[in-house]
Amino acid sequence: QPGDELRYVDWRVYARTGRLYTRLYQAEKAVRLHLVVDDSASMAVGAKRAYARVLAQLISYVAQRDAPTQVHRVSGASTRPLQGRAAMRATWSFIDESTGARGHGPVSGLKTFALSLPPRQGSGLALVVSDLFEDAPLRPALSAIKARGLDAAFLQVVAAEDLDPPRGELEVVDVETEERRPAGPDEVEAYRREVRRFLERTRETVLRAGFRHLLLVAPPAAAAADHAALERQAFADLLRAGVLVRR
Repeated sequence: QPGDELRYVDWRVYARTGRLYTRLYQAEKAVRLHLVVDDSASMAVGAKRAYARVLAQLISYVAQRDAPTQVHRVSGASTRPLQGRAAMRATWSFIDESTGARGHGPVSGLKTFALSLPPRQGSGLALVVSDLFEDAPLRPALSAIKARGLDAAFLQVVAAEDLDPPRGELEVVDVETEERRPAGPDEVEAYRREVRRFLERTRETVLRAGFRHLLLVAPPAAAAADHAALERQAFADLLRAGVLVRR
């Protein structure tokens, strides 16, 4: 069209078609990130809590360089929207302080977080790092996030101990209520099947809502003692999942 600049002509397309086309560019916009970190008691199983903290810290480190980032705990506390290198120390300290908060399930806490935001506040992303272990329907929380005009991605973190507890005579402890029950080999096998069904249902619910779901398995509990190794694994897992990309 008259007024188009020749430097934007796509010469490869011209060579194929004999017609002149120009490339159109759209300025990149910084998307506000809401990073929701699960600090409920169930995250104490295995290395889930330590692994989830490192995931959140790595994500915030990358995000805060370009976009305002606000970190929320499912127990209710939040940071201010922070951006830039100077704010990273405060963000990481806030994530490190997330300990097992009893009485705050991740699903109900996620819904409370969404309802605390103004409706249709504009473009933004909610990135949830949680095991989502709570006997509560997930769909209302997803609807509340969507009503706020946010996109969402769920990094569901489970421990190896969640998926495959040791065989034998065990005692099952509900870390949220401290209720205890004996469990033999049959109960353990039934538990394994139910955990996998729960993960499949959760993934299906998230995908049906139009959001992204990724399942990440935390390393064994002993690995939490080696912070450098835990950080390397978390970074590799985020790259493999496509949450972080190399430039």
